[in-house]
Formats: sequence, structure tokens, C-alpha cells
Amino acid sequence: EPWPWRFLLLLGLAMAVLASRKKDDMVDSVMSDDSERDDLTTEDLVEDENAWERTWRQTPEATKQWYLGALAAASPKTFGKWPCLDTAVETPDEFAARTQTSWQDYGWSLNMSGKVFCELAFEGFLPMSMEVPVSNVAALQVLLPWSDVQRHVLDWPDLHIGKQVRKAAKRYKLSVDNAFDEVILSCVQVHGENWLYRGIRSVLRRLFREGYGGPKAIDVSVHTFELWDANGRLVAGDLGYIVGGVYSSLTGFRAPDAASGAGKVQIVLTAMWLLRMGFAWWDLGQVMKYKAEFGAHSVARSDFVQRLRADRHRPVLGGTATAAMKLQRGFRFDGEVLLRDFLYCRRGARFAAGARPQDMTNATGGAWRLQEVAC
Repeated sequence: EPWPWRFLLLLGLAMAVLASRKKDDMVDSVMSDDSERDDLTTEDLVEDENAWERTWRQTPEATKQWYLGALAAASPKTFGKWPCLDTAVETPDEFAARTQTSWQDYGWSLNMSGKVFCELAFEGFLPMSMEVPVSNVAALQVLLPWSDVQRHVLDWPDLHIGKQVRKAAKRYKLSVDNAFDEVILSCVQVHGENWLYRGIRSVLRRLFREGYGGPKAIDVSVHTFELWDANGRLVAGDLGYIVGGVYSSLTGFRAPDAASGAGKVQIVLTAMWLLRMGFAWWDLGQVMKYKAEFGAHSVARSDFVQRLRADRHRPVLGGTATAAMKLQRGFRFDGEVLLRDFLYCRRGARFAAGARPQDMTNATGGAWRLQEVAC
């Protein structure tokens, strides 16, 4: 490319970055769009994602590599400071070894692929994204591997269920992977794109349909949990992924017109379902006050990574976590039954790291017997 073209592109990148920054921290503005967009449809989102995919596939590799240096030069306080994962010279596990002992909580990469997403998740990063507008046609989609110095996790013995949530849970049903597109749409409608931009949405949809498909022997897959009210209406949901025996939340939503407490019920029933399936614990991500109200506690990054490594090859009820999750699609689990089984486990204090009874391997589909609860 001729030098004037490069100069103008770099200038445009710098202006776009500066325009989106707030108090010298671009992430604050990129991740704080809370505007509701209830006029959007799944078709709108998918069309946007497909347009980005076509444009990015047609972008020469040399230009993509040039973007790496251009972004760092245009924004030295963010891209120039955050560690960069250039997958042409470094793998996600090498990136983890290089960065997870540093004070930085964000890294960045222009490799927006399912393979990189899963391998970063396997190493303990929570992959997010941001968008840098270059033109009206194509905006740069930047993958943000996030690993904060403190992280909220929920261990099953610590789960707190308030009286109101306990009463309300009986009026709802929970499902897994029954409304994936609807959950993504609702997250964007309620929160705005926030960090859920077209590039990472495209990655998540592809992973949901096709799975990891990379060369490593890892069990990482993308899933949603859905909460349905007595009228069969989707009122809350969670979008996340599993790494072996650990579920990690990315984001979630509660419908604006849902009954008060529906979001809390969704969290509690999801925790009960994960326990019932034999998952070891729940990674809730960023430390927030409301998560502590459910019993979550913060752990240091080093402890989080150690815990994840201990459970990332862990099987659950029905075999590998990905295979087990697929068996549960199409079912809706009664909130009262999930609550009953959780209280059964709590009364017997049977929370020993998801220890599985001998006869539980014969459970199939969505119908458990009580003795087959993985607690």
C-alpha cells in the first residue's frame, strides 16, 4: 500500500480511538452502553455479523498485521500498554504463561476465531471484545482476553437462596440451549452491544453450532440458560461457556417487563442445575456486589487459574461436559424439582466437589431420578 494511504488510515484510527475514549480509558466508554434496543431482531444481528465476516475474510493478511502496530501507535494508553496476542508468532497458552502473572487485566488480539476463543478460555481468560470504527463499512473487531486480579466464583455449599427467591422458583422452568439466538438478542436489546459486538457474536454462534474443532484435546463449548415463566415466556437468560467441569458466565439479561426477582431466580436455578449435573463450581467473572449476595466469593487470579486447571478435564453426569449439555437440549426443568434436589443435597451435606454416586451414569435425556443427582 502507498505511504499516504497508510498515513490516512493511521490518522483515522487515532481519531476513532480518541473519539471513543472517556477520561483516558477507552474501555469505560466501549463497555458502558446500557441503552435498550428493543427494535432489533436476530436477523439484524446476523446480517451485521455476516457483513463483518465477509469484509474480514477479504482483508489481506499483510494489512491485518499492519493493524497490530497501527492500533498500538494510535492508542498507547490501551493497545500500546495491554499485552498483544499475535497468533502468527504466539499460541494462547504461551500468551497465558507470559501475561497471567502481570498486573494487567486485559490483553488484545485481532484473531477473532472460535479456536482462539476456546483456547484462551481453557487457560482461564474470559474472552470479551471491543470495536474500533475505521469506516462505515467495516469496524475492527478486537478480541479482549480478560483475566482480572480478582474473580468471583460460586461454590455450591455457599449458595444462598433467599425466602422470596425460594417461593418464586416454583413458578418457573429452566432450559439449556433451547433459545440461543433469543438470549443473545435479548442481551443486546437490554444492555446495548456493550462488549457483545458483531465479531464475537459471530464467533459464539459458530461455536454453538459447530463446537471447538481445534487441534487440542480440550472440552470447551458455548451455551445458554433460559428461564421461562408460567406462560411459557422467556424472561431471563445467561450466555456463557463450559471448560470441562466449570461453567463461566459471559453476560445475561432479565426482560424489562418480567416479574420482580426473575433474574435472581435464573441465577439460583442455574446454580442448582449445574450442581445436579456434577459441575465443580461456577465462574461468575467480574467481582460485583450482587453476586456476593448469592454466596459468591472473590479469589485471586493465581488461585482461580489453579482451580480451573484442576477441573478443566473433569467429566460430569453423562460424560464430557459438552456431550452432557447436548443431552439436555429440548427439556425444561421444573424450578420446584431443582430446588428439592438442591435441598436434598444440602441436608445430606453431599457437596464433596460434585462427587458422583455409582448409579448416576445411567441417566439420559432430561429425566433424572433423585438418586442420580450429582452431589
